[in-house]
Amino acid sequence: MKNIQLNKLITKERRGYLFAAVCSAAAALMMFYKLFLNDLYVKIMGYPWMAIVLGLLIIGNMIHGFFAFRSFQSTNEKCTLAELVRLKIIFYKSLVVNFLLPYLFLIILFIAIKEYALAVIALLLFILMSMVCYVFDLKPILALREKD
Repeated sequence: MKNIQLNKLITKERRGYLFAAVCSAAAALMMFYKLFLNDLYVKIMGYPWMAIVLGLLIIGNMIHGFFAFRSFQSTNEKCTLAELVRLKIIFYKSLVVNFLLPYLFLIILFIAIKEYALAVIALLLFILMSMVCYVFDLKPILALREKD
């Protein structure tokens, strides 16, 4: 891969990691804020599964934001394509474990409390997020690895 193309790819990846870190931190802070707004935490104390799922989502967003920021710090002008692919795979493992699994638990919770409309909407968003992330972000990087 040419040096100019690699530098453009590194810049794009750094920007993406920084955006993911900021979004994860903002999402965790907003969920935490909403939990304490109007004493919502008192209302969900009677529903331990809801509290566990919300806690997992908040903690998962914070951890994923940390991994995204670490990936941002790890990418520099001296990165090779193999290092970029390795960082992208670590980033997506973090996304699956820290965000998508708690999100699946949220969908299961919606089904368990018989909120089927919310479960269907959440499932559709889950599928859309997964497909867009794979098709537009992970697959092109993995295709570059196979070419070189």
